[in-house]
Amino acid sequence: MVTFGVDVVGNNRYALFVLESEEGKVVSQVKLFRLIRRCRPEIIAVDNVFELFKSKEELVTFLRNAPPNTKLIQVAGEHSLPALSKRFGLSINPKNPMDEARACAYLAKLGVGYEVSVFMDRTTITVSRNRSLGRGGWRQKKYKRKIHNSVRQVFNEIKRKLDDLGFEYVEKVRKGFGGISKGVLLVNAPKFKIPINSFRFGDVQVKVEAVEKDRIEFIPLRKSKPFVIVGIDPGTTTAVALLDLNGNVLDVRSKKGWGFGDVVDYITSIGKPVVVATDKSNPPEFVLKLKASFNAVLWCPKEDMSVEKKRNLTSNYNYLNDHERDAIAVAISAYNSYKNKIKNVEKRVPAGIDVDFVKAEVIKGNSLKEILKVEREERKERVEKKKQETHSTNLKVLEELRRENEMLRRKVKELSEEVERLRGKIVEMSKESYDRIRRDNLVRSLRSEISELRRALKEREERIRELEREVETLKKMRVLELKGWKGVKVLKKFTRDEIEELEREFGIERGDVILILDASCGGKSGAEYLCKKEVKAVIVKNEMSHLAKSVFEEREIPVIDFKDVEVMESYPISLINYESFERAYKLAKENLRMSKIDRIERLLIEYKRRNL
Repeated sequence: MVTFGVDVVGNNRYALFVLESEEGKVVSQVKLFRLIRRCRPEIIAVDNVFELFKSKEELVTFLRNAPPNTKLIQVAGEHSLPALSKRFGLSINPKNPMDEARACAYLAKLGVGYEVSVFMDRTTITVSRNRSLGRGGWRQKKYKRKIHNSVRQVFNEIKRKLDDLGFEYVEKVRKGFGGISKGVLLVNAPKFKIPINSFRFGDVQVKVEAVEKDRIEFIPLRKSKPFVIVGIDPGTTTAVALLDLNGNVLDVRSKKGWGFGDVVDYITSIGKPVVVATDKSNPPEFVLKLKASFNAVLWCPKEDMSVEKKRNLTSNYNYLNDHERDAIAVAISAYNSYKNKIKNVEKRVPAGIDVDFVKAEVIKGNSLKEILKVEREERKERVEKKKQETHSTNLKVLEELRRENEMLRRKVKELSEEVERLRGKIVEMSKESYDRIRRDNLVRSLRSEISELRRALKEREERIRELEREVETLKKMRVLELKGWKGVKVLKKFTRDEIEELEREFGIERGDVILILDASCGGKSGAEYLCKKEVKAVIVKNEMSHLAKSVFEEREIPVIDFKDVEVMESYPISLINYESFERAYKLAKENLRMSKIDRIERLLIEYKRRNL
């Protein structure tokens, strides 16, 4: 475990003390954050967090990018750092930043201070476009469909992974043309437990972020559980919401078939209930039983809470379902009913007394005057006891440090002897050993070179085999050419891009025959382009769109079915049996002519009919 102690030196420079290695140095902020990412310390201890960060936004950004198991500890709270250091037997110079950094590291290691918490145990996963759609063009719709389909595929893949791992989540989706433009998953788990990281790939970006709390929380390292207000919505699916006595939501959870004992265990794992609240004016048996188990105060409204009121109360909160919403709403209502009394307690309680304890006792109906009197007496007893414990702890720490010092001295002596022995061994190394090392290095180098040459040879052999296959194909094509077969140019797909590529590579001349392997995606512009080149005919392997086919018919260019011609298929040039082609060509031309005559006859008939 690595512990960092940090204190401000000035001019954006910091004193860094690494507890385990007992090393200290002054570093810039950039280098400090780089060391944190590289060394992944379990604890980063500071006197005050706002010496490192100017605002809450900077603090949140840092904790988002920090290693998942790293805790940021603020050592000073009720007591100053010099006072805490003196209490635990640490000698420091308050004007020396390195001394303060060392003190922070030791105190945090001893469990003194507060963990800085800014995130809830919930995570949002946002899947969205990684590219701008731009102003548009003739292919804009196709481009939109491609991107939105990619977003949908990644979003569904993440959902499948969460389902396989058993995570609870809710989803919000914004639909887009051909898919979705943005999808958000609110997962009921902390970020470090979810095996998905933020990334960008192609058309899609995924952002994984912990859900931020409303305010920064300072959680004592040596802490008792907080007093809480429990909002509960029992039923087939039971939901529980827990608020502290300042009105902050600590946690919300819901579960189907949640047993009474499990609900009690969950609540006690978070805090100590002071109030148990329900949204029913006539409390259910489950709520009464829960109130009795904790000896808490029962709160219920004069009449059942409406759905509209619940929605208004929870509009700024995240929840997975309506049951969680109801639990949060009733907890907030209970807090609001005690709010004035709680604020009054905060004003009247003197410094050094546990304010939350006093709030809890006042809510339970005890007198503030009596509570403060008892608390002062107990405080005196605790101070005396703490002095005795501190003295005893200091003696133990001193004895442990003495034993550790003696052990380290023995270890240093052993290591010094080992260093001397190894130095003697190095001096005694013979030339034979040196030659052997050189020989081994040479053998490794030659083996690596042989491996590279074998790989290159394999690639060349594969290329030779490909060329041999091409030569055989060309030979066959040459023989067929001598027997009266003719070459035709081939389009893999009937798209403008494929046509332009064929034009660049081989050219499209007047009288050419074009073989289209996939004509289904052809449109009007592609057909007009081929007609402008005055091709003789088009051979298709599958059905062509009606729009493209009509363009060819208007220009009297035959569209011939692949099955009607004998073809030796290859790419980018194929061969056709010219006799079979001529037969199919004449038949297609005749069909075009007859089709044209039929159209003219229909026009004449229509003309006569209108003029009668």
